[in-house]
Amino acid sequence: MAEENEGFIEDDAIVLADSEDSTIDDADTSKIIPFIMEKYNRADDYRQQDEDRWLRAYRNYRGLYGSDVQFTEAEKSRVFIKVTKTKTLAAYGQIVDVLFAGQKFPLTVDPTELPDGVVANVNFDPKEPEQLKQSGMDEIVNPYGFAGDGKELPAGATAKTLAESLGPIKDKLQDIDGVREGVGKTPTAITFSPAMIAAKMMQKKIHDQLEESSASKHLRSTAFEMALFGTGVMKGPFAVDKEYPNWNEEGEYSPIIKTIPQVSHVSVWNFYPDPDANNIEEAQFVIERHKMSRTQLRNLKRRPYFRNSVIDEAIQLGENYNKESWEDDLSDYAPEHGVERYEVLEYWGMVDTEMLVEQGVDIPDELSEVDELQANVWICNGKLLRMVLNPFKPARIPYMAAPYELNPYSFFGVGIAENMDDTQTLMNGFMRMAVDNAVLSGNLLIEVDETNLVPGQDLSVYPGKVFRRQGGAPGQAIFGTKFPNVAAENLQLFDKARVLADESTGFPSFAHGQTGVSGVGRTAYGCRTRWRKERN
Repeated sequence: MAEENEGFIEDDAIVLADSEDSTIDDADTSKIIPFIMEKYNRADDYRQQDEDRWLRAYRNYRGLYGSDVQFTEAEKSRVFIKVTKTKTLAAYGQIVDVLFAGQKFPLTVDPTELPDGVVANVNFDPKEPEQLKQSGMDEIVNPYGFAGDGKELPAGATAKTLAESLGPIKDKLQDIDGVREGVGKTPTAITFSPAMIAAKMMQKKIHDQLEESSASKHLRSTAFEMALFGTGVMKGPFAVDKEYPNWNEEGEYSPIIKTIPQVSHVSVWNFYPDPDANNIEEAQFVIERHKMSRTQLRNLKRRPYFRNSVIDEAIQLGENYNKESWEDDLSDYAPEHGVERYEVLEYWGMVDTEMLVEQGVDIPDELSEVDELQANVWICNGKLLRMVLNPFKPARIPYMAAPYELNPYSFFGVGIAENMDDTQTLMNGFMRMAVDNAVLSGNLLIEVDETNLVPGQDLSVYPGKVFRRQGGAPGQAIFGTKFPNVAAENLQLFDKARVLADESTGFPSFAHGQTGVSGVGRTAYGCRTRWRKERN
């Protein structure tokens, strides 16, 4: 497991020294910054269409009309039917129910078909020594088999090597006679699975560590974005030091520091992958955009291999956070003042070895002939905050991206909201028409012939109103016309659009509690009822 603490990177790992001890000036270190900024700008430009898709998905989820929606003067209603929210939350709920069905992090450890280093099964028969004595045999049958039994031991194997292969139960079985490899063949034989026991002990340890790092909370956030936007991103695992409160017998605060693995959720809005890759395995680089306060930026000094003096220089240059075009759309209101935050870019990916050498990074001898290496670089305000070789062994980009619905020709997947974008627009349109028509048909249209009325009268209409006439036949001065009510036809179209939303998302309405939905005859209950009717 990769770590990111003082004990994580080995002693021979090479990093860019702190500026106080380094002979590299800003002119040299600035060479790496244009390289990363070019990658970031390219990834930012490429995902513009993805950002537009996510914005439409977010507006449909929140029930907001975008600036691209134009209403005619005749349209008075601005109603938005948030069916997208209902289906997104239902899909998210099903994902969470599957992931956390056992009320724990969805991770299991099982032995392989052919375990390496630990035997799959061992057995012993507790009645075998007694039976041998009763039969008059002085010696117990060789527990390691016999020639030709099909279980030949490798050259150099001894009783000690078999004991070592018992893994976590070797101490418990060391005093038991007749322990053999394999599954017991007699009814009284007792079989143990050292490989399975070792796997479950590892699984228990990992679950305990993940519980300490609140991994379940981050996974739930990833599942939500996966259902809404189509892609969920997780980062890690990294090893972090966690402080546990503790007071000694004298009453003094003496915290316990433990190193635990940590995984975290990364929002798709701050995730900039290689635009030429269709999945994380093909990506040459990934950039994560951080929005940090002054305090958060200073806290980076506590993490290993960050250049403390350079962080101070970046802070002195002032806040440099530039809002993206989509950030105002995600906010309920746009503040008039600027954003008092720092924009920090975290780069993971390939860097030419020649460029690393130019920046003062010493390359290990075994990697000196390699043309490019994986590196992790942090920059802010044109300053190089951190630069290390990728500490993961084997080197990998520590991000995992999971699509809700796979798009084979794009890195980002397709979510519930995008699948029902058109049907959500139709439902909103038909409902607005139905509401406007219902309001119009629910009131009389009044026509007044003022030539038959005394001038100067108030023409407002209310119960008991008296109009003074000066001529004409009775009933010819004021006319009331009822507008036709066609709201029912519009609601029928709304229901049809909702059925189409079920089809486009593959998520039927009855699956999330919608009542009065027909067409469930293909369920197990419907089939059973139909079979009973045919039988009768």
